Amino acid sequence: MLRLPTHDVHLADDHVRLRPFTDADFDTVERWFGDPEVTYYSEGKENPKYSRAEIEGIYRGVAQQGSLLFVIETADETVIGEMWLQPANMARLKKQPSDRAYRVDICIGEKAYWGQRYGRRAVRLLLRHAFDVLGADRVAAASVFEFNDRSLRMFEACGMRIVRRVADLVERGGRKFAEIDLEITREEWLARGNLSLAPRDNETGSNTDG
Repeated sequence: MLRLPTHDVHLADDHVRLRPFTDADFDTVERWFGDPEVTYYSEGKENPKYSRAEIEGIYRGVAQQGSLLFVIETADETVIGEMWLQPANMARLKKQPSDRAYRVDICIGEKAYWGQRYGRRAVRLLLRHAFDVLGADRVAAASVFEFNDRSLRMFEACGMRIVRRVADLVERGGRKFAEIDLEITREEWLARGNLSLAPRDNETGSNTDG
């Protein structure tokens, strides 16, 4: 089985914290994968079924590719979700070889925390790390399903704009829907007033894969 690489990036504001994903978090993620209301929005397949081995394989594989995997917690350390920051891994997201492009993926698995802006706060923390610490040129949110209004509003509130619709890629209840890609460029991020170019006191910029 692939090893789960670790990193030491910790990000936080007054309401939400991002900490490294560990093997101990797989029990929680497995529970979220078993909730059809969660996977309705998070997965490309309708009514997906994943074994524990398949779930671990997905996360370990993504981490091995150089992605940063995080657990999302409230200020009192309640685990409510997870998110990834990946080097752009889809052909339609890549523009030129020198482009430092990343993709953010997020799931709030605890439904009691839906609609309370925890996802918005977590995305903003990750964008700040991507642009201010990693020197990203662009950050994308790819494969957001068009029926997922809550996620679309969240990413747009963080400054992302829709750049692409790929029609009829996902089916729900016999209807086909588009996948939507959003992104924000470094120039757009800076224009919003996010001018810090160094790590804040509550985060570290090193990645210790291995």
